[in-house]
Amino acid sequence: MCHGHQPVKAPPPTKPLNNQTTKQLINQLTTMTDKTKHQVSRFFDKVADKFPAVEAPTLFTDIHVHASPDTGDLMAYDDDGKEITRCVVEEWIERGGDVSTFWQEAEVVMRTILAAKKPCLGLTKPYSFILEDEGGNHVAELYVVDDSETVIISTPFMDGMEKDLDDFFDELMKE
Repeated sequence: MCHGHQPVKAPPPTKPLNNQTTKQLINQLTTMTDKTKHQVSRFFDKVADKFPAVEAPTLFTDIHVHASPDTGDLMAYDDDGKEITRCVVEEWIERGGDVSTFWQEAEVVMRTILAAKKPCLGLTKPYSFILEDEGGNHVAELYVVDDSETVIISTPFMDGMEKDLDDFFDELMKE
């Protein structure tokens, strides 16, 4: 039922990233500690455990993911504000509350993990994972599953790649 999703293009992240920033974020992701990868991955496993796949889902909600650069808290809520799960990402605390690139880094980390996991939840479609700040303000759409089983994943890496491909195509057309 939830296998074989193909990623498709979605709206770009909240703040446009240049190629240098994208490369820095990709580097940050590859150097992220195994402990942090495990903490965020386990967090999404716990969310999936709360909504096991069923034949005919009747629950309609999105998953609101709140992150805090100050405390390292990572929390998931449903549409009614009911807490689903939480964890503390220690590496985020060690940053010392530096928010200059926190949201972009958190977005890349979470999207990458969600794309790898392809969570299949027992929720009525469409549903999405939405990154929000501590106040519940929208930061980014992380992962969307619609009625046609399409998974929408947008990453800064892909957005930068699209520009590179457009530039390459323009150069070819000039010749």
